[in-house]
Amino acid sequence: MDDYDKHRAELETANLPLLHGFHQYLIDRRTGKRASCGHIDRLAFFANVYLLDYHEKTLADGYDEVSDYLGHWFIRKAMWSDVGALDENIETFRKFYAYLRSAGHIDEARFKELVETIEKGSPMWRRHARRYDDPEIDLEDVWDYGEDEELPPASSGLPVTAAAVPGAPSHLVLMLSGLAAKHFKIALPGLPKTDDLAAAGHWSACWRCDLLGSDTDSGTYYFILTNARTLYSLIVPVTDRKIESLVAFFVEILDHQYRLAGITPPPSPGATFRLVKGLPRSLIGSQNELIRCALHLFNRPDPSLDGLCHALNRTPMFAIPEVIPADAFAKAIASDPPFQAKTGTNILPFPGPSQN
Repeated sequence: MDDYDKHRAELETANLPLLHGFHQYLIDRRTGKRASCGHIDRLAFFANVYLLDYHEKTLADGYDEVSDYLGHWFIRKAMWSDVGALDENIETFRKFYAYLRSAGHIDEARFKELVETIEKGSPMWRRHARRYDDPEIDLEDVWDYGEDEELPPASSGLPVTAAAVPGAPSHLVLMLSGLAAKHFKIALPGLPKTDDLAAAGHWSACWRCDLLGSDTDSGTYYFILTNARTLYSLIVPVTDRKIESLVAFFVEILDHQYRLAGITPPPSPGATFRLVKGLPRSLIGSQNELIRCALHLFNRPDPSLDGLCHALNRTPMFAIPEVIPADAFAKAIASDPPFQAKTGTNILPFPGPSQN
């Protein structure tokens, strides 16, 4: 064994205590075996490949090198990198930092700094990953944005801006449950009531939001947003109590779903939204059923958000003619696509400016 191999072996050995400690931390919190192994594999790749080969650091010294790793290196070097793989790594780092805090390796202030780094950087990292996988974008242009493509605001780290517009035509009509309103400290009785789905706007604009659950270690709250027409649902993680953060991240995820369906959203400086209460009890009942399914899916061995949403949207829901929410969503996009300006009070296009 030459000096390089010996030095590398020493660094890998030095990483074992944190990897073993993190694994035990996951087991103690009843994380499934498959999910735990996935987190350890992702962290070990970061520690034993990226940190050792490119920085000659141990995990104890380089645990905070997350921005360059997820925002640049992982996207270029890992052949399996995509938005889904990126989100899995983001979740791994959230849990790992929670472990470091729990084990006393970092204090609360440092933990909050690391979580803030992830929250501010992750929208841009996802954007880089999508651009890197886009065959129409040259590799040298992946990290360079044109004049017509605005960067997220540096102060918030959000992919789009989001602003509440009470009582005005909006790009998004968001129906809050009592739990969601309480989390965001919004007075539910003061919101306007909307009982008519047709009057609320275009099918793509109407979603009901409820609190799904939380991870107290990482300080992450998970919200389920269900489309009123198709029952298609997305799960959005947030780490604060700002409704604007939820909407901004939701718009980014929804925008990605439209692109997967072949719909290209128009460029937009931001998204406005209108908070309402009410709507048919059947929607509330359907979403409650979806929440029960989602909580069950969370107990699977590897509950990644992408995999969970995919399974959730393949769950039969007999409140809609298509039965399968994913099929209903695809049918609605094909028959009445978003971003097509129409007359009347339709809330279109989303997330661009309303058009009449």
